[in-house]
Amino acid sequence: MRAAIYARFSSDLQDERSIADQVHLARKYAEARSLAVVGVYQDAAISGASTINRPGLQSLLNDAAAAKLDVIVTESLDRLSRSQADIASLYERLSFHGIRIETLADGAVSEIHVGLKGTMAALFLKDLAQKTRRGQVGRVKAGRIPGGKSYGYDIVKGDDRGQRTINAEQAEIVRRIFAEYAEGKGPIAIVGDLNREGVPGPRGGRWNASALLGNPKRLNGILNNELYRGTIVYNRQRFVKDPATGKRVARENPESEWLRQDVPEMRLIDDETWAKVQARRTSRGGPQLHHRRRPKRLLSGLLKCGCCSGSYIVVHDQRMRCSTLQNSGACTNTRTVKTDEVEARVLAALRNHLLAPDVVAEAVEAYRIERERLLNDHRKRRSGLTRDLATVERKLKRVLEVIMNEDHIDRKAIVQQIVELQTEQKRLEAELAEGDNTTPVSLHPSASERYRAKVGQIHEALTKGDAASLEAITILRDLIDHIVVTPTERPAPVELQVVGNLAALLVENTPGTGVAVSMVAGAGFEPTTFRL
Repeated sequence: MRAAIYARFSSDLQDERSIADQVHLARKYAEARSLAVVGVYQDAAISGASTINRPGLQSLLNDAAAAKLDVIVTESLDRLSRSQADIASLYERLSFHGIRIETLADGAVSEIHVGLKGTMAALFLKDLAQKTRRGQVGRVKAGRIPGGKSYGYDIVKGDDRGQRTINAEQAEIVRRIFAEYAEGKGPIAIVGDLNREGVPGPRGGRWNASALLGNPKRLNGILNNELYRGTIVYNRQRFVKDPATGKRVARENPESEWLRQDVPEMRLIDDETWAKVQARRTSRGGPQLHHRRRPKRLLSGLLKCGCCSGSYIVVHDQRMRCSTLQNSGACTNTRTVKTDEVEARVLAALRNHLLAPDVVAEAVEAYRIERERLLNDHRKRRSGLTRDLATVERKLKRVLEVIMNEDHIDRKAIVQQIVELQTEQKRLEAELAEGDNTTPVSLHPSASERYRAKVGQIHEALTKGDAASLEAITILRDLIDHIVVTPTERPAPVELQVVGNLAALLVENTPGTGVAVSMVAGAGFEPTTFRL
């Protein structure tokens, strides 16, 4: 009878169980039973939990369907698969083609063998998963941090995994980010300053706003990381294997199943700052947008007196005056301005400048370049995560192979190793599960015209009163630090100086009734960056 040998191997720690040894023992078995070996099929460094991505096994099944063999010889049934469903399907397919399975341990395999072996393997894997989870929970309760390194901390090398120390230099950056965001600074402005100062990002490259914001639902991103307030959060999600692809898919766990453990020695942010940041994050969220307390006017609270630095306040009929003069008379600035006039002049200056041909071309090109950079950064990051995940999965498969095939092993050490590997695996899968939302950079031929149309509608967009206009107002206010109102000799209009990132977008000395606009770049000003 024609025999095919199948061997699978996924651990370089099992010399006596290597593919060469499996094949050697299978040949001896075949010779003793007068079986003619017509082919050897093998899969190296591949898990037995799935049959989908195993080329050796797939080739064997194709030859079986082509009637090229009569019997399959393998070391044990779990060489073919440890999955109950897969082994039952394989047995059924091979039986249909009149091909039997023989193992070195049990000889000819029957339906009873398939049922018992599959059940035992499934029970073993379930028990191992429960023990692994208990080990992970125990490590979290002991103050050990699961997963990879968070920005602001260093991994302590040694046998006791999960320990971290605070990286003093990075910790200061974390505190700075939280403090600036709590004070109202936008994430784009924060990372812009860090990039201009040459501060390396979490992965050594440039900073992106997404590194700060992350995904609030998954609690990633610097501003969502509870470790900075001295709390480990574990079991936020679980992974289930898709039977169609063999890939693991992330599923969110209800918050009631999360495990939180205080680690005060890891705290970087005080509770007050943390609360301010989370309150601002919540207020900026989508569902809460309609409930936000919006300023009555676009520039409310932003006008400052050029003589005494006091605030400009509304005193009568939407006319604004220096609060110092109004309340105590201790200022020489007697000039008043109308709120709608100031807003109109600032928006007109913005619109006129943004519609200049060179600015249009620069804005479109800047957008393309930035999208290109973000796309490249995204691809590099995903490539690195994919490589890291493949390495971890290989290590995990090798450890599982040792457990399945060895009688005398240090189970405590093995479980600890599995805990560490699966924790890292979950972290990497969670990051990859965010999905590739970055689309290729391609600008429509009419991009410039569409840009001009949008800019031309800026005043209308800001006065609709809907959710979109609220968000637009918020963005513009984030770009303005303050506007200085300086008196001039009558009848000349007062001088307005816009301080902040938005100043880069305004034309100097824009003509208008009662108001002239000039610009002063504030901290974080990027003259080549379009910020609208």
